Amino acid sequence: MAAPRTIVIGGGLAGLSAAHTLLENGASVLLLDKKPSPRLGGNSVKASSGINGAGTEAQANNDIKDTVEDFIDDTTKSAGPLARPNLIAALTSNSAPSLAWLTSKFGIDLSLVARLGGAPGWAITSALIKQLDKEPNATVVKQAKVLRLLEDAGKVTGVEYESGGSTVKAEGPVIIATGGYAADFSTSGYLSSYRSDLLSLPTTNGDHATGDGHRLAASLSTPAALCDMDQIQVHPTGFVDPADPDAKTKFLAAEALRGVGGLLIDNTGSRFVNEIDRRDYVTEKMQAVIAAGRGPVRLVLNKEAGEELKAHVDFYVSKGLMRRYEGVKELAWDMNADVETLTKTFEAHGRYAKQEAEDPFGKKFFHHPMFPLEGPILVAQMTPVVHYTMGGIQVDAQAHVLNANGDIIPGLYAAGEAIGGVHGQNRLGGSSLLEAAVFGRLAGETAAKGK
Repeated sequence: MAAPRTIVIGGGLAGLSAAHTLLENGASVLLLDKKPSPRLGGNSVKASSGINGAGTEAQANNDIKDTVEDFIDDTTKSAGPLARPNLIAALTSNSAPSLAWLTSKFGIDLSLVARLGGAPGWAITSALIKQLDKEPNATVVKQAKVLRLLEDAGKVTGVEYESGGSTVKAEGPVIIATGGYAADFSTSGYLSSYRSDLLSLPTTNGDHATGDGHRLAASLSTPAALCDMDQIQVHPTGFVDPADPDAKTKFLAAEALRGVGGLLIDNTGSRFVNEIDRRDYVTEKMQAVIAAGRGPVRLVLNKEAGEELKAHVDFYVSKGLMRRYEGVKELAWDMNADVETLTKTFEAHGRYAKQEAEDPFGKKFFHHPMFPLEGPILVAQMTPVVHYTMGGIQVDAQAHVLNANGDIIPGLYAAGEAIGGVHGQNRLGGSSLLEAAVFGRLAGETAAKGK
């Protein structure tokens, strides 16, 4: 007897986690991805701020005491008044088991424990892609555009999709893992509808992130509920390419660059924020600086910080996104800024790190804090970028899709950035890959059991 089939829409980490969990539970999988061959991975392959977890094996090996309760507290504070305890509990309590699953099943190295950094998304996602290629009960169809969800008496029974010029119907429960809508800049798109003030900003997202799954779920006879659709995360640091400064899509300058000691300075050479504060707060301060005519904002790394992230830095330099300067005078000259101001900024930061004075911006953690006046300095121009959509399809803690009354829509599940409500008004760095893995696994398990 053939294994029951479940349809997964989307080939990022959420869809891949769902697919592998389905296979572990005896189901077969049809995975549909709208991007052309050979690419799977979605935005997950771009993620560069690691994957969060509490009570993990790596933390224990490094004598780091962390608990699910601490993780819940951090996530709840970040989510603000939009916090949903059931979804936060699902995310955090499943973090350590999900990381253990990634390590044990796919051999992914998650041993590094770091602030605002860790295993890159491409390393995690590519391991799941390679394994899926070996699974006899998994079928992957790329360049497949899902046109609609099929339903019968209020239950989702499959999908209709377009592939190779043909329209195909496939039956089975459906897991939506199509990502968010941070590249949905059309006049009728979700950004226009909910946050038209962001239309002028660039994005870090691929052109696939246009809210396809949201529209499918909202088009049912009893539509799925969408929540928090105006909650869109603007990441403070996207690279401005000097060769194409107006490009709509930007490379992300990950938190790791600030985590290793990168400073943010205005066009006078002065700091204006705690660089490792919450994303929404850093963004707010950057936008205020730019609005006041003190842009462009620059990210500055010293030699030690650059060496710690050598692979990243070498890539950015090769792409022309980051430039090396031989000391403060050269940088100040190129910025048309006062050498004395820039010198005072670096010297003051060193005093704050030595606790000789208190940082006026509240910085408490200092990594590679000293900036010698002579020697290499790495610099890049930064701009805020539309990065992540906290809003999305409403689900419960088992990844069932819900309608406006809070009732389960039978046969339909969702995971990853396609879902809403997990992060409230602000997502913590490192929790996007976690959400994808956790809710992908929950969706796969729930769908496989037919619950």
